[in-house]
Amino acid sequence: MFNTMKSNLKKLFAIVFTVLLVLGFFIYKIISSKTKVQDKNNQGNTQEEVSTKQNILDDNFYSNIILDGKGDIKSEKYVTILSDYSCPWSLKFYNETITDFLKGQNIQKVWLQYDFLVLDEKSSSLLPTEGAYCANEQEKFWEFHKGVFGLKERYDSTEEAFTKANIYQLATDLKINNEQFNKCMDTHKYQQLILMRAEYYLDNIDKLGVPATFLNGKPVRLFIEGENQIVGAIDIVTFTQKITEWLKAN
Repeated sequence: MFNTMKSNLKKLFAIVFTVLLVLGFFIYKIISSKTKVQDKNNQGNTQEEVSTKQNILDDNFYSNIILDGKGDIKSEKYVTILSDYSCPWSLKFYNETITDFLKGQNIQKVWLQYDFLVLDEKSSSLLPTEGAYCANEQEKFWEFHKGVFGLKERYDSTEEAFTKANIYQLATDLKINNEQFNKCMDTHKYQQLILMRAEYYLDNIDKLGVPATFLNGKPVRLFIEGENQIVGAIDIVTFTQKITEWLKAN
């Protein structure tokens, strides 16, 4: 009888061991499968983040632009022109493309704003950019913007054009309240904001130059000289075509 019980126990242990072995195998397969899926997802997310970093900026970044725009302020289609007052191509783009676009029908379908790429505190374009922000407080951004480019055309260098005296005189000529404007400028109210925005652009967009156009945060690219490039001073025909195609697709 003892031998029979011993034999039955051995069989029971063998069955239990086999069941545990099989169960352990299935648990291992399930955990292993989930791990692989997770790794794959993580890899996909990383690739997506890299792609996003190279091709598009965060919507919140654009929603925080405080400069006045043109067009339909309620539109969900926003066009951002990244510019630099010291750049001759930014001047050309404004004179030959943007001014004509503002007269066309598409401007009623979008909200167009300017933003600026000022590299550091030593840049000659920092002072007029601060001036544009200060003028914007008095709803004079576009008049001041045009005036700054006018200064650039009148002088041989940006250093001569963008002196403190010239910037303050421009504000006076535009009948901007001097006390408010001067206080805004003297305290450098918007300097850090301007520099931080430039840093954000440089951190998130490869091969960035000015002028550049962004459509809801995504830079406009054209196939030039064998590669996709963020184009500069696009002519009015190409610019309008790009905007029209974008509006139809979105």
